[in-house]
Amino acid sequence: MRIGLIGAGALGALHAVNLEAVPDCRLVAVASEQVSPAALEAIRSTGADTVGVAEVLDPGRVDAVIIATPTDTHAHYALLAIEAGLSVFVEKPLARTPAEARLVRDTASAHGVKLAVGHVVRYFPEYAAIRDLVRDGVLGTPSVARLARLNTAPAGVGKWYGDVARSGGVLLDMAVHDVDWCLWTFGPAARVYAVSAGGPDCPVVALTIRHAAGTISYIDASWREESFTTRLEVAGTRGLYQADGSGSAGFASARSDAQTYLPPASASDDPYVSELRAAIDWFRGGPPPRATVADACDAVKVIEAAQRSIDTGRPIALEGALA
Repeated sequence: MRIGLIGAGALGALHAVNLEAVPDCRLVAVASEQVSPAALEAIRSTGADTVGVAEVLDPGRVDAVIIATPTDTHAHYALLAIEAGLSVFVEKPLARTPAEARLVRDTASAHGVKLAVGHVVRYFPEYAAIRDLVRDGVLGTPSVARLARLNTAPAGVGKWYGDVARSGGVLLDMAVHDVDWCLWTFGPAARVYAVSAGGPDCPVVALTIRHAAGTISYIDASWREESFTTRLEVAGTRGLYQADGSGSAGFASARSDAQTYLPPASASDDPYVSELRAAIDWFRGGPPPRATVADACDAVKVIEAAQRSIDTGRPIALEGALA
């Protein structure tokens, strides 16, 4: 399968390299307004051509396209790719706003185009394993979940992350990972409440989701830390699961009544490779990936509700899926 890439920042470089681990798949064309040094080296190593957007979206040149551009441009490029009839993989979040997410979703459906979204946390073996514990009833009825995703303020090519109007800030860029995992694991959100501190450049956000099924999820996200750290705790009627870790490897330890449920990590567990492989397999006619377009829309909807809660100081009630 011939793959085009729009966006050659850090994630674009990562996807360019990871495509080499997907069988019968090659990167053939890359378009980007700005190219990071890491991405330039990665592109050169693949032998892909650097071209304009129109050429990346040419069905005669590529079969599918990966979009790894700044968040506020996701919908624009996704719509162009859909109109061209190409299969599409969009980095999370699907779009900057719920309205854009709806438009992308509905346009893909109308054109019969397969659209995958990079909610990569679903492919971290630790997160997937913990979700299985919950869904299989090992912890009983889940009551409370506590998650954290803490990092330094991102720089990025062009420093667009710092412009909240473009990136959505720490909520849409960071907390959306854990929001998506909570919706995947505990079901739809019924009510959202959030508070923020630290200012627009390096904020700290605390987000609470009351799920329709009764579970309450607490999520902390920050761009004010010295290093990247993640934490997860799930309490149910039959047990408590706790995990602490940092870095891309996920969690370093796990405890639940002295039993370890997590599978050993290996190179084959690389979540970024796994999500690409799942999307491309789907494009070829295989099963759908773990995150659907509807799921991606719901994550954007919850983040937007959290921002409204911060702005108004009130909890925001949610009803049904993104309509």
